[in-house]
Amino acid sequence: MYSCYHFLNLEVIMRRFVVTGVIAIVSWSGAVEAQELGAPRKMRLEDCVTEALRANPDVRLAVDEHDAATAGRWEAGGNFGPRVHLDASVQQWNSPFAINFGAQAFQVRDAFTWSFTASAIQPLTGLFVIYEQYRVKDYGVDVAAIKRDTMRRDVGYRVGEGYYRLLQAERLAEVAVSSTDQLTLQLKQADSFHDQGVVSRDDVLRAELALANAKQRVIQSRAQVSLARSRLAVLMGMSPSAAIDAVPLDGEPDLRTDITLERAESKALSDRVELKQVAAQLDQAKSGVRLAWYKMAPQVNLIASYQHQEGSQFAQVDAAFVGGSLSWDIWDWGSSIAGVRAANAGMRQANDLRTKLEDQLRLEVREAFLNVGTATEGMQVARAAVSAAEEHYRLVNKRYEANTTTSFDVVDAENLLTQARAQLQTSTYDLLVARGALRRATGDPPTAQH
Repeated sequence: MYSCYHFLNLEVIMRRFVVTGVIAIVSWSGAVEAQELGAPRKMRLEDCVTEALRANPDVRLAVDEHDAATAGRWEAGGNFGPRVHLDASVQQWNSPFAINFGAQAFQVRDAFTWSFTASAIQPLTGLFVIYEQYRVKDYGVDVAAIKRDTMRRDVGYRVGEGYYRLLQAERLAEVAVSSTDQLTLQLKQADSFHDQGVVSRDDVLRAELALANAKQRVIQSRAQVSLARSRLAVLMGMSPSAAIDAVPLDGEPDLRTDITLERAESKALSDRVELKQVAAQLDQAKSGVRLAWYKMAPQVNLIASYQHQEGSQFAQVDAAFVGGSLSWDIWDWGSSIAGVRAANAGMRQANDLRTKLEDQLRLEVREAFLNVGTATEGMQVARAAVSAAEEHYRLVNKRYEANTTTSFDVVDAENLLTQARAQLQTSTYDLLVARGALRRATGDPPTAQH
């Protein structure tokens, strides 16, 4: 029996040595990283959102897409005015060209000739097509602007969730450290009781194993903090190794709510920018239908031209004209009609998309609303659980001090207390994230309210 206890004690000592070494390595690497990156930058949620809206790659891509759509609209608008075209040519012949009329030669062309032509073409019936093309591009700008705003909103909420998850990881790490401190005191007390012959070696071994497990949780929780910090940094367009420090929240979240499910759904259907995007896409589709019909009409253009030639005797030196042209594809094997059908199908798709989106938004609001209610109730239960676990741990400790219970009971009580504290932190930040999701679902911009 003694050899078995001796072996277990040696194993526990080795585990404690390994855990302590790992903690030292992690602490040393964190210190080196802090020295290399400098002091962490203290950031509030508002600061994180502002930085993300400036540097997040998804936001920048949405801005570039809007700029490209704006340039496309300008390109379409440039077709309203007359298209001015210039042509110029220069020729150096091997010799002049002349025609002999008896003894007299008449020179037709010089050895060097050149010509210059300037023309302007103003579409007339084509203005209908150009106008609809411009409208399509104009609606495209509206869609791109809405997409940009949507991306900015989504990035803001993702940053908010990342911010809360970082704070949650930090609080869970604090809970793990607190558990280690409590179990360290328990181990010291168990050692003291064992030296006095009050408890058996089992009590000491149980406390040592519980402390080793708690230290493992500390290591894991610190890794989670580092990972949550890197995720938040990437969301803000920074390097994953950026040194940032989230400012803790003041107080606890208010559990009261002042919005009903019906009001939330109504607000979503009136404020969500996705519905505005679908409306712009529907207008764009309608304009596309008119454009497809206009392409079947004849194209009438007004033309003005000026020409100047040098070096040719049979060509007018200066000439100008004003006229018109007509072009009409009277048969194209049904391609124009197919274009009309495709445009009509696109308009029906936009209508169906609006109906589908409205149903999805109602479902999203309902889910977010229920999640807020669940998180609120969960936080209330977690608060009561922490109070009960603290009292239970205190009573078990008293009984252990009176030698009426064992170390196993104390360790179990401490484990219940740690779980209750961790659940309270998890419930707290789940509630904040759920409220952010509800605000997003109803179309509100991201804020730091909690």
